[in-house]
Amino acid sequence: MPEKIKIAFDLDGVIIDKPPIISRSLLEKLFKGFSKSKKLHYRFPKSKIEQMIRKISHWYLLRPPIKRNIEFIKGIAKNPKYEIYAVSGRYSFLKRETEKWFEERKIENLFKKVCLNTENEQPHLFKERVIKEIGARIFVDDDEVLADYLANQLKDIKIFCLSYSSDHYGKAIKIHSLDSLLK
Repeated sequence: MPEKIKIAFDLDGVIIDKPPIISRSLLEKLFKGFSKSKKLHYRFPKSKIEQMIRKISHWYLLRPPIKRNIEFIKGIAKNPKYEIYAVSGRYSFLKRETEKWFEERKIENLFKKVCLNTENEQPHLFKERVIKEIGARIFVDDDEVLADYLANQLKDIKIFCLSYSSDHYGKAIKIHSLDSLLK
């Protein structure tokens, strides 16, 4: 039997939509910090109040599913030649919110495994490590800087950036829709 093709998807921005009441640029600043530096770094909220704000912003009712992407993933998950994973940089304090989101959407069994950043590593380093460990051949993320980092580090893996902007020129393969993923 041929080896399965392992495909991994990020959660936020690929499967789970951003909260509609908070602008994307504000979310980026909250998660990456307010630094003007181009260095890839994500803030870990250390105080309980910051973590509570993050938990509220990740409450399942504020995070609608990206239905067209979930339907695409359901479709390829039925094909026995694929093995599907979710790999998220979400920190440990968001574990319960993430589990609740999957339960409420009734897709907790869609993925072979959901890999969360429970050791609170920098998300790009966590994803790089986990993608190697599971042996993914394809990974999809919506964070352009992170996707380009991974494309530079993981040269034998197809890294796709699901992006709706037209000004992405990095090493990750830009796609506007998951439908073009397997073409």
